[in-house]
Amino acid sequence: MAGTLSTLGIGSGGALSFDVIDKLKDADKSSIIKPIEQKIELNGLKSQKLGELKKLISGMNTEVIALSDPNLYNAKETSLSGSSITLDATDKAKEANFSLDVKNLATHDIKQSQQGYGYEDALFGEGTMTLQLGDSDSVSINISSTDSLKDVAKKIGEATDGKVEASILNVGGSDPYKLILKSKDTGVSNNITVTGDYNFDQVGEGAKDAKFNYNGIDITRSSNKVDDLIEGVSLTLKNEGVTNVSIKADNDKLIEGMDKFVEKYNAFVKGFSDSTKFDKTSKTAGLFQGDSSIRSAQSRIKDAFMLSSNGGKSLNDFGMDIQRDGTIQFDKTKFEEALKNDSKSVEDFFRGTDGRNGAFNRLDSAIFDVKTSSSGPLRTLSKDLEDSAKRLEEQQKSAQKKLDDRYNIMAKKFASFDSVIAKLSAQGDSLTAIIDAELASKK
Repeated sequence: MAGTLSTLGIGSGGALSFDVIDKLKDADKSSIIKPIEQKIELNGLKSQKLGELKKLISGMNTEVIALSDPNLYNAKETSLSGSSITLDATDKAKEANFSLDVKNLATHDIKQSQQGYGYEDALFGEGTMTLQLGDSDSVSINISSTDSLKDVAKKIGEATDGKVEASILNVGGSDPYKLILKSKDTGVSNNITVTGDYNFDQVGEGAKDAKFNYNGIDITRSSNKVDDLIEGVSLTLKNEGVTNVSIKADNDKLIEGMDKFVEKYNAFVKGFSDSTKFDKTSKTAGLFQGDSSIRSAQSRIKDAFMLSSNGGKSLNDFGMDIQRDGTIQFDKTKFEEALKNDSKSVEDFFRGTDGRNGAFNRLDSAIFDVKTSSSGPLRTLSKDLEDSAKRLEEQQKSAQKKLDDRYNIMAKKFASFDSVIAKLSAQGDSLTAIIDAELASKK
């Protein structure tokens, strides 16, 4: 023990030394400070373990949220043999096989002015232009003597609300710039009729409807994008020709997601069970053995999922067999069969009808109540451990200060006693010397 009383123990012959004080202090520290340190260490281990258990729940909840996506339960896989169309299938599409033979694509109507102009800003010429799309009402456009090609193109767009797109194109020749009119939409109903003081030539065959054969039935549409032929399917006609289409359920991602969920769920069950169990063979206990908060959290989460039922079905009907230790054995084949037979019942069971009251909805709510809510057992336990850590730290500091103060006082007392003993010893030595001298003189 370091200190300013460096001569302590000399007077007492080492009986009142710092070594003696250190030994006494170590004995008191072992009985007073060490138990507090052990409690601090245990509290820290519990906080660390609680963090690990929370991560197990979060990992499981990540899979629960992912499996709440309705697109997973109705995902479709499409295959096309041919290049005449492209296809998008939504979750509403039903499994199907069909053939689609595109006879001709829908086209725009395009016209160009007969008169050419030397440059883009050339004056168009005063007059009136009347435009009509199919059988719709016509519109008249008055063109002044100061209007350029660009001015006229702008007026046409405004007058037709963009249904006729006007542009200027350099076609070559001595007066290369011509005014081009193009219908915004395809189909015969968008053929452009131009009358008035200006003449326009037809470019190509004019606007045409798309024509195709669907499973032997002739179909006509004004657009190359067809959304109203098959529910949940959007077709885009690309080229003339035949394309064979197959639409079937794509369950791979859902099965993979369920497998991941079961893995995370089992990790949660095992992690919580290990933290509360007592091993009779090794005589060891989990850090939270006997802790009601951990047991409550595990029970509430397990019950929310294991007791799930819908329409008379249970987890076992979907390949999830509950084991004796509370974990789940997942039969992928059985789950896939359930999807093939009635994918809606699978979705209703796990997601719930319209995304409510399913097994995963209840599980997600239970996880929130247990882990996040202010009155949840895990949040309460976490706060208790934090409070204990602060309280134990204060106890340790207080006990250490009392111990230090006690032995500082003891060191000073030892120094005082040592000084007295040294004086007495010196007086004794002096008296002994006098006596010895007296006896020697009498011989």
